[in-house]
Amino acid sequence: MKRQGYPFTAVCRLEKAKKAILLALVNPHAGGLLVSGEKGTGKSTLARGARELTDSAWLEVPISITEDRLFGSIDAEEAIRSGHKKLLPGLIDEADGGILYIDDVNLLRDDLLSAILSIEEAGGYRLERDGLSEHRQTKFTVLAVMSPESGTLSPASLDHFGLFVSVEAATDEDSRMEIIQRVTDFEKDALAFRAKWQAEMDDLREKIKAARVLLPQVEVSGAMVRLSAVYTLKANVAGHRADIFLIEAARAAAALAGRKFILPRDLEEASEFVLPHRMRQLPPETEAPAESTEQPEQSTTEEEKSAPPPEETFSQPDSPPPPSPINTEEHEGNPEEQTPPEDMANPNAGSRERVDAADTRVLLPPVWIEPPGSRQMKKGSGKRSATKTDLKQGRYVRAGIPKGRTTDIAFDATLRAAAPYQRLRPSNGCAVVIRPEDMRSKIREKRTGNIFIFAVDASGSMGARERMKTVKGVIFKILLEAYQKRDRVSMIAFRKDQAEVLLPVTRSVDFAQKKLAAMPTGGKTPLAKGLRKTEDLLDMIYRQDPAQDPVLILITDGRATRALAPGADPVQEALVEAKRIGKRQLPIAVIDTENGFVKLGLAKKLARAMEASYFPVDKITEDQLLHIWRSTAARA
Repeated sequence: MKRQGYPFTAVCRLEKAKKAILLALVNPHAGGLLVSGEKGTGKSTLARGARELTDSAWLEVPISITEDRLFGSIDAEEAIRSGHKKLLPGLIDEADGGILYIDDVNLLRDDLLSAILSIEEAGGYRLERDGLSEHRQTKFTVLAVMSPESGTLSPASLDHFGLFVSVEAATDEDSRMEIIQRVTDFEKDALAFRAKWQAEMDDLREKIKAARVLLPQVEVSGAMVRLSAVYTLKANVAGHRADIFLIEAARAAAALAGRKFILPRDLEEASEFVLPHRMRQLPPETEAPAESTEQPEQSTTEEEKSAPPPEETFSQPDSPPPPSPINTEEHEGNPEEQTPPEDMANPNAGSRERVDAADTRVLLPPVWIEPPGSRQMKKGSGKRSATKTDLKQGRYVRAGIPKGRTTDIAFDATLRAAAPYQRLRPSNGCAVVIRPEDMRSKIREKRTGNIFIFAVDASGSMGARERMKTVKGVIFKILLEAYQKRDRVSMIAFRKDQAEVLLPVTRSVDFAQKKLAAMPTGGKTPLAKGLRKTEDLLDMIYRQDPAQDPVLILITDGRATRALAPGADPVQEALVEAKRIGKRQLPIAVIDTENGFVKLGLAKKLARAMEASYFPVDKITEDQLLHIWRSTAARA
């Protein structure tokens, strides 16, 4: 007996996500919808419940789907019978005029997802198979669900989704009790539970049907077009997709309200779903006071006098500092912190060791260091990076012509390759005659873990203003992500006059956390020695497996004070070592912990020399997480 689905209207609390789904169902031109949230929050249940709200076709894309099933392929039966090639329709053809649902969309192959979203936008595609070429028209709406802890999407794919909504688990007692009660009632008697909510489902179904009929009559005034442009400019989005999707989503909102015209509240409602996943940064006029790096007129220490002038911050690289005086949140109302701490002016002042606890309140995006899929075959297992494999345990993604003998035969592709020629070949009593040139092998893909190397500045300057608490909090969150993805981690700390590998490459994240918790701070900053030690560790990793693609995370304020050679410039030595690491072309992130009144911008120079992504810790906020992720993914 087929299990009855959970009613859409019975899903508790997720009102914002419900609204986004209704907009996507009403207007296919709104660009589809991506629902993101932690596992167990009800997002998949809600999305599948929407199936009963429309008469349109509803097709679900398995994450293990092949190209032939998705786009179509040669009809092998027809080819064998008549000797003529004929293209069969694929899943996206069957979804014409309907909904294409993808659960765990972040686990779908990037190239397949990109193709699906491009076809949705273009309304058609050209299929080429075995010498045949055919243009097909198809229009559908993509409804996708993902859990960020399982991976992320590419920036291009994310931008193709017109609407985005994030769901969270209930945090109040009454809501959680209500969820438990409803699920219990559904499991006890699904038919009775569905009957209880059927009236609401029918009303909502009729509302969607009426809105779809009214949608072509909804007009957009010039004033509303101008207002939509104001919204997108304020959000500082890239490109013009946001403008188009914002108008289309507002039209859907107006149609649901039974109106033939758009009001400002429709645009405001639509902006909640169209803009969040496209915002690159806060508007300059509101972000400038917090990003100000204007240098005081007079320096009070010898270090400040000899230091190079500070550079512009990450969020506004091309804008000059505002004319207003410095007034950051960190120093506001605290006159004791208006001067640089003693250890910054005198490197020897922070020689006393201290052990700081981790600040777990630090905000950091869980997927901002997501490495790209590798074209090389890699060993090992995990849940992070997609890689090709020559083992039979991987997912069958496509077929190819084998370079030599193969034991992993793609029988479906082999039969399709041989089918058109059966009438020309002597059967010899065989139903299908297969020749060596027809043989196709399976190309498989699996996910592997990565190696994350933490190079941590543990000098005295890192202890100023309890920076190490923040740094340890950042690393703790990255370690949690590494544990979930079955990654391996390694840690290098440099302080005083030495750099050492505190943690060899290991999967024991718990051991890494203990090592980090006990790591002291104090002494000068041998930055060049720390980078050199990092190079040695990279050489060892590549010797063990040349196909490895480690990720380097350098955490420092960039204030090098201990040189490798006597009398040498420690900053220049560090830049030389950074350039050498940058030539390795591996994903690198530099986390700048400099948060004093005067910023020298040395960590940013390191990032440039290493061709790395650059993130100031004190600037990592919830509003900038997506922008940080995008820039890092693009760099990788």
